[in-house]
Amino acid sequence: MRTRALILDYGEVLSYPQRPDALDAMAGVLGIAPADFADAYWRGRHEYDCGMPAHEYWTRAAAWLGLPAPDDAQLSALIACDVASWTEYREDMWELVRDFRAGGGRAAFLSNGVPEIMARIREDRALETRFDAVVVSCEVGLAKPDPAIYQLTLDRLGAAPVDTLFVDDRLVNTQAAETLGIRTLTFARSHTVEDVRRAL
Repeated sequence: MRTRALILDYGEVLSYPQRPDALDAMAGVLGIAPADFADAYWRGRHEYDCGMPAHEYWTRAAAWLGLPAPDDAQLSALIACDVASWTEYREDMWELVRDFRAGGGRAAFLSNGVPEIMARIREDRALETRFDAVVVSCEVGLAKPDPAIYQLTLDRLGAAPVDTLFVDDRLVNTQAAETLGIRTLTFARSHTVEDVRRAL
């Protein structure tokens, strides 16, 4: 079966996984133990991905930790640490996209992402020149694993599910895509770009 369209997740597919010390650095900004921070960081992430303003996300995270809202300096430091932790690019995956498009395929960038991180990625990578469609949760008000975001991506690509491969690091996201008939690869940390090439 020929793959005519490729949809790639960003985090842990087009980028390397978040560094182990990243949450430690953010916890340090708030002056708390790293072990206490992770739950608060992830608890409201879906809402942040869907468009919640950064100051509200970080204020909620602080409240869950029993802390006051971050001041301006803390907020800036938290955002800077967060952005840096998600912008270490996996160059071989970007090259795969280039090669796939050069061979006549169509490619989409599909991410649950927040404005601050997306601004850095766009500054570094000029996404709209590298992909035929760019779909980001905070910009469309939908987030994986909602099937509607996959359908939106297919529509923007002009691609049929059966002709499309979707690569994401989270099983819940690939399973949701499969309900639309999209072929998938759940990209574990043990996978490499060659696994994606074979799936294509």
